Amino acid sequence: MRSPRNFSLFNDEKSIEYINMQELLLNISDGCYYLNAKMEFMFVNKSAEAILEKSKEELLGFCIWDILPKYIETDIYKLYNHSYKNQQPASFVITTEYANKTLRIKVIPDSKGILVLLSDITVKRAQDEKEIYFEKLRIIGEMAAGVAHEVRNPLTTVKGFLQLVAQDEDLLKFKDIFILMIEEIDRINIIISEFLDIAKNKPSKLEKQNLNKIIQSINPLLKTRALKEDKIIRLQLNPIPSLKLDQNEMRQLLINMVNNSLDAMEPNSSVQIKTYLEEGKVVLSISDEGTGIPSDIMDIVSTPFVTSKEKGTGLGLAISFAIAKRNHAIIDYSSDSTGTTFNIRFTI
Repeated sequence: MRSPRNFSLFNDEKSIEYINMQELLLNISDGCYYLNAKMEFMFVNKSAEAILEKSKEELLGFCIWDILPKYIETDIYKLYNHSYKNQQPASFVITTEYANKTLRIKVIPDSKGILVLLSDITVKRAQDEKEIYFEKLRIIGEMAAGVAHEVRNPLTTVKGFLQLVAQDEDLLKFKDIFILMIEEIDRINIIISEFLDIAKNKPSKLEKQNLNKIIQSINPLLKTRALKEDKIIRLQLNPIPSLKLDQNEMRQLLINMVNNSLDAMEPNSSVQIKTYLEEGKVVLSISDEGTGIPSDIMDIVSTPFVTSKEKGTGLGLAISFAIAKRNHAIIDYSSDSTGTTFNIRFTI
């Protein structure tokens, strides 16, 4: 059989080789299309139709740049033309202009046009990015664990001396300053503790738990703060199966996420906590009536130290995402000016 480079998909000779090759390309899982020298579609398989979101009838006989004009003079335009002109195969990855998909593209030229193979790697790219993210958290955690002890020791010493001098009658006029410094040292210790929580290893106590019961047990604590601020916590707990969870970590996740919601809201607003089954997963949904996540941090809210709050540490959500992962769950979210919803989806 001839190599793909020398193989012209569209010739008049209906040989066995031609028929077999065409049948193969029609049925491969990757998208595939062939453009002639004028960059007109001469062949397209079903996978390519799905990726391009256009039917065969809308493509065949038309120039690709008429069908997809946003690509004119872009890298893909130049690469296609360069590959055909110089008869050199090319391979690259792009994010599409039309459907926000990530595609790996291979271009194989011959004397009459180019054969293009498309692989939709959107899901794989997202998974890879998540793995990279959690690997970064792990490295950060290891670094934090290594320095935490050394940082806390001198802080404890400094705090002790500040407490002593704050009681000195000759320095009473500076007492407010000393108290402020002590409070800031306590704040540093809290941040170090939260930072370490991000990179804990797998929970040591994963046991069959009823998520609804965990929520009900923590609800009085959540309501205490809400009532003080004239805000409301609403529960809508539906029947769900038990899950293997770390109870203490689930309590921490709920506190972190509900506190974030309360921080984002004005008085007389409410936070709704729901549980339900969806597509074979248990979903814990936390919705608020706040101002929404700022657009500039929408995609990075789970990154440590990213926050829109003036006095926030930016660790609460990072800890929550890490807890979810350790408890076999993933978090997705949506947000606009009317509020934010976080969905924690647990594998049963």
